[in-house]
Amino acid sequence: MIMAGCDSSISGSAFENQPPDTQLSVQDESLLDNLDDQNRLTSTVQVSWSGDDPDGFVQAYEVRFYDHTLPNTDTGWSLTTKTDSLFLLPIRPGQKTSDVVFEVRAIDNDGAVDPTPASTIFPVENSPPKIKFSLFDLPPDTTFNVMSIGWTASDPDGDQNLSHVDISFNDSTSFVKIPADVNFATFVSETVQEGFSGEVEARVYLGRGFASSGIRIPGLRINATNTLYMRSVDQTDTTSTRIDFKWHVKAKTAEVLYVNDYRRSTHPQLTAYHYNLLRNFLPINTPIDTWDITTPYVTGSTGNSPRSSLLPPNAQPTLQQFLAGYKYVYWVTSNSTDRIQGNNLPFAAQVMDLFFNAGGKLMVHTPIGIPPDAEQILENAAAVVMPLTTMVSFPDSLRQSLRMSNGALISAKGITLPSTSQPLPDLKSNAFLVNTLPYVAQGANIIPLYEVDYQYVTRFGSRQGPWFGSKVVASISADQRIGLFVLPLVNDQTGAPLIVGAQGDTNTPAQALSLILESLGFPKR
Repeated sequence: MIMAGCDSSISGSAFENQPPDTQLSVQDESLLDNLDDQNRLTSTVQVSWSGDDPDGFVQAYEVRFYDHTLPNTDTGWSLTTKTDSLFLLPIRPGQKTSDVVFEVRAIDNDGAVDPTPASTIFPVENSPPKIKFSLFDLPPDTTFNVMSIGWTASDPDGDQNLSHVDISFNDSTSFVKIPADVNFATFVSETVQEGFSGEVEARVYLGRGFASSGIRIPGLRINATNTLYMRSVDQTDTTSTRIDFKWHVKAKTAEVLYVNDYRRSTHPQLTAYHYNLLRNFLPINTPIDTWDITTPYVTGSTGNSPRSSLLPPNAQPTLQQFLAGYKYVYWVTSNSTDRIQGNNLPFAAQVMDLFFNAGGKLMVHTPIGIPPDAEQILENAAAVVMPLTTMVSFPDSLRQSLRMSNGALISAKGITLPSTSQPLPDLKSNAFLVNTLPYVAQGANIIPLYEVDYQYVTRFGSRQGPWFGSKVVASISADQRIGLFVLPLVNDQTGAPLIVGAQGDTNTPAQALSLILESLGFPKR
């Protein structure tokens, strides 16, 4: 029996791939029918969508949006695998409203694209941006040539809708643009001649990292009150309400800065003495900038008053860059080592790195105060900077104070300072002094200059005798960068000399200080 063979192959044509279909969560083809001009959407909208494929699966989507007045060409699509997103819909510059076509189309696993994209029209309107100053970044009401300020700019339509921030000095109609992603800037003007009166440009540095921007803002008035105007601007050129800040700008005229930080109720005699000492040492006609930071935050406060309101709220970058603009600083203060909080010099010393790196020289006159917790001295930037090792310490069981008798010798031990040609003169006290303390100055990096034979007195005067601890009251760093003198030279109320030469000459203390300044490298006449 013969069996006939049969053809087991399958013949015919395969079904063509079917394109996917796309749906928007917004079913209306146009929301114009549901919203009038009084109830438009903000230009930032959240949109979601989905897709189906009858013979496979949806692998991606393409979305686009455009103003309905533009021609509908098959361009501007963006690929995404998301099924929802936040979009900033375009509003033409200068226009408040726009009707924006939004379209999305699915793409299946074979690359087929939905030929009839899901579409709707969003009627949107632009909301004006906002701006406000940062309360913790406002500058003091008086500055020299360096000033920083912080702000917050925002936009109800989404911060990505911000275009830039406008800033100007003393002109509310002409602005310079600052990038929208910046919220802190520092303005720096050049050194001018004494007696200068007029306007200068300020260089703009962006952020707390003090990044140079190449931007310059004109119109900064020297030795006058200035008004800084700011506003935020969005992508449609809509501006926020303008805000302003007023402050006084003092001229920076010198490489020498005299800092009056002596914050006791009566101080003109003492500060005048030191200023004149510095003036008489420097070459004739050398300009000196004077910075008075005796004003505390709390009016009338002395002693434990808070840090001066004339310092910027943040030391970096403002104070750091300000001090770095000088070569020589002569700092007279009434408090520096007794505590950190509230004292001006510890606040400034933490950012004096640029000043010293550029070869800056610092002379400090300050009494020594022992903090309640001796460990605090290790955290005090002023104590770290100054040429001292630590404070003197008293036995816990022996509460005592140190005194200098009238006529006590202040000995220089015959030392001749580096870069000077004559020895330091010996001095002596010209009054009975009870509010002075020595400090410890040890190590190869410190050169002790003056020592005093103190007397100790226990509480209620039950015991007294010679002090055998450290006796140092003046020193200089071995690199001739920083000098320290802790004894009061004159009475802060009367100006009477508290220290004189060993032979009674009232001019000798100034001669001694001049030798220290000379060793530090201050310019001399």
